[in-house]
Amino acid sequence: MTIRLFFLLPVFFMLWSCQSDASGSTADQQSETNQPATSATVVPDEKEARPQPSLYQPPQSTEVLFLSIDDQTVAAGETVCTPVRAKGFNSLLSMQYTVAWNPNVLTFKGLKDFGLPYLTIQNFGTTRVQEGVMPVAWIDNALKGVTVSTGNPLYTVCFEAKASGQSSPVQIIDQPTAIEVVNLGEKLVGLDSEPGTITVQ
Repeated sequence: MTIRLFFLLPVFFMLWSCQSDASGSTADQQSETNQPATSATVVPDEKEARPQPSLYQPPQSTEVLFLSIDDQTVAAGETVCTPVRAKGFNSLLSMQYTVAWNPNVLTFKGLKDFGLPYLTIQNFGTTRVQEGVMPVAWIDNALKGVTVSTGNPLYTVCFEAKASGQSSPVQIIDQPTAIEVVNLGEKLVGLDSEPGTITVQ
């Protein structure tokens, strides 16, 4: 705002001088100085004057990726592993989302059976698993697009069952990592999911 005023003040005095010369009267000059500022001398608000950048909106594909998580039953104190299966995983470049469960019922133990190229433990955010959330972010480093047959597991997540007589959903959510899937045509693909339930006997 200081820079904007620095350039506008000389223009203001030039306009004021021209108006004073045209009046030819000292009294008129005095009256003009007492006049409220006109629209020509109003300094616009910097936020309003600055153009706002438009956010890029990628095109939306009509395709939908469907992820399902198997139901499991386990005894308290035992480890149970449940796969995450895919349908509609066609020529995808990347995906991200969050896997969530009830940490009072299940304790995260690990991951295995990676079914995607370039998918490793490094693609999973395990720093908050004690809260029952695990972000997932994968990209096809070859940028060729990956296709997975319907029903094939993308990976398997393992838990230790804690509380007998309780159950916990294992589901896909959009917090803290938002859901986003991109295909080879660089279009956003929808994501639908079916949670699994782990029942502790």
